[in-house]
Amino acid sequence: MTGAAVGGGLLLVLIFSSQAMEAASQAARVFASGVMPALLPMMVLCRLLPARSNHEHSAWRDYAGAVLFSFASGSPASAQRVRDLCGAGAVAPGAALPLLAACGVMSPMFFTGTLAQWTGLRAGCRVLLLCHWAGALAAAGLVKLASGHPPAARAGAAATPQPPARAARPSLPEAVTEAATALLAVCGAMMTFAIAAGVLRALIAALWPAWAAAHGPLLAAAWALMEVGGGAAAVLEAWPQAPMALLCALCSFGGLSIWLQNLLFVPKCIRPAKLLCVRMLHGALSGGLALLVFSLFPGLTRPF
Repeated sequence: MTGAAVGGGLLLVLIFSSQAMEAASQAARVFASGVMPALLPMMVLCRLLPARSNHEHSAWRDYAGAVLFSFASGSPASAQRVRDLCGAGAVAPGAALPLLAACGVMSPMFFTGTLAQWTGLRAGCRVLLLCHWAGALAAAGLVKLASGHPPAARAGAAATPQPPARAARPSLPEAVTEAATALLAVCGAMMTFAIAAGVLRALIAALWPAWAAAHGPLLAAAWALMEVGGGAAAVLEAWPQAPMALLCALCSFGGLSIWLQNLLFVPKCIRPAKLLCVRMLHGALSGGLALLVFSLFPGLTRPF
């Protein structure tokens, strides 16, 4: 970012300091009550899990294990797991992006717990979770097809492969310390984009109050595109009925906050722009699938 952009952002935060503080406080509350309790044990377990299989020709087992771990934990523990596998040589560099597409999911407890409580649609939120997972797998398949297969090395031309270095697993105290440090970065990412969303909403409301009042749903969706936790709550407040397909798309994209959280752990060979495109693809596929399902079964949108 340029100095002018940073200075402009600082000026806006000072002008709308009360909105910025409220947005940061809300993000901190969401983190403390809904993110940290679920994420800490998963990030500790991620560091304690072996990052290299003891059997030969077990790449698919490593991939499947990473996907299952991700479906149970969500981001960014899933990105941390992919990074550990890549660092240990269990995942080829060309397979990292498709694997990140499959593993780039939110915690299932957000769907079955938080969203179910907010909407009162427990069955519908379970369907949302299934659409979320299916979209991730579909995105991984499309990314794999788009990336193609690496060209085979010619006989005698390839260098002698070096065995990957096996990273030593940390002790339990070390794993807890590393997880706690990473959680601070996660909280920072959530608060940063929550502040940006809060200041942006306040600026628009100050400059164009009539437009802001008439386009509350659009502003709520923009909030969710930046920080999905508070943004999802804003979407539910702005719509007269829970927009399930939109919620699925927004949660699958994950917002810029989760994108930044994953960037803390993804392998260095992954470009941020590519990862963002993968997140957009996941959101589009999951949202489209949810739209189809809820159109065919409208009863899922009624609480029971």
